[in-house]
Amino acid sequence: GLVQLRSGRRLTWLLTTLQQWLLFSGALVVIGCVAWRIVVAPRAAAELPEGRRAALAGAAHGVGRLALAAAGAITVAWGLRLVVQLLAFRDPFAPLRDDLSLLLFETFWGTVWMAQGGVVVLLAGSLAAAARAEASHAADRHAATSVVGARPAPWLLAGAAALGLVTTMAFSSHALGVDSGRALALAADAIHALTAGCWIGTLAVILTAGTPGADVGDPELLAAQIRRFSPLALVSGTTLVAMGAYLSWTHVHALSDLWATTYGRLLSGKVALALAILGLGFRNWREGVPVADTEAGARLIRRRARGEVFLAVGVVVVTAILVHAPRP
Repeated sequence: GLVQLRSGRRLTWLLTTLQQWLLFSGALVVIGCVAWRIVVAPRAAAELPEGRRAALAGAAHGVGRLALAAAGAITVAWGLRLVVQLLAFRDPFAPLRDDLSLLLFETFWGTVWMAQGGVVVLLAGSLAAAARAEASHAADRHAATSVVGARPAPWLLAGAAALGLVTTMAFSSHALGVDSGRALALAADAIHALTAGCWIGTLAVILTAGTPGADVGDPELLAAQIRRFSPLALVSGTTLVAMGAYLSWTHVHALSDLWATTYGRLLSGKVALALAILGLGFRNWREGVPVADTEAGARLIRRRARGEVFLAVGVVVVTAILVHAPRP
């Protein structure tokens, strides 16, 4: 019996970590795709010569497909969340239907989960429409050069859905359990996730769908995007650090918790990785952006940006563990 209990707890822990990793990763990519299409692409299109905008429209086609795939991961994570919660909530002596009904309709968690489901449906639907539109534009060179500089309605709707997603995520986080200032903590948590997507998510999009091709890719196309991305990264990175510092302060009771507790050590590791990402980003901004339109500059930017994204994957893994670890 004890072995079965431990095995069940281990399975629940693994499933919860996987679910959170899928959710956070999908959210970062979706937010990055939306930010790229609404903020970066139109401004990059204005900078590029008209004859080069078709390449950006081709990239937008890839971004649409990437966003749709990320929405699929979020949908899987949403469904898996119910499975995980039901495993933790399950009464072996009660009918499964009763436990499910109680969980969904008589708990705050169930209300948030169902609300998040509505957001996920809206997000997936708007991104499906956006992906279809981008595919159509990419096939028509004349439409591509004109539309890529606009902000299509499906992408704006997806942006609204992304805001709803990070809000529901905040209502399932440690921010809900703070002793005081709960509304501020919930807002900070949502902003924290949103700015992470606008920074790292958008950078990942630029490195993949935004600049398809070889290692150097298209320096002119990369440079136009990086220059338009830099102000967004600066604002997002600064806000991310501020919100993260505030949330950390609300989740630990003493400085010693950062090394004396499991939660604190995980948090310290996350902070260390985030600082390393900031350092790489700062060097890229100082040394890479001025020479972004050369082959050497493109290689430099891509190499360091890949390092940022690689470290960010570590941050997401730690976060996926941290969010269901007990606070000190």
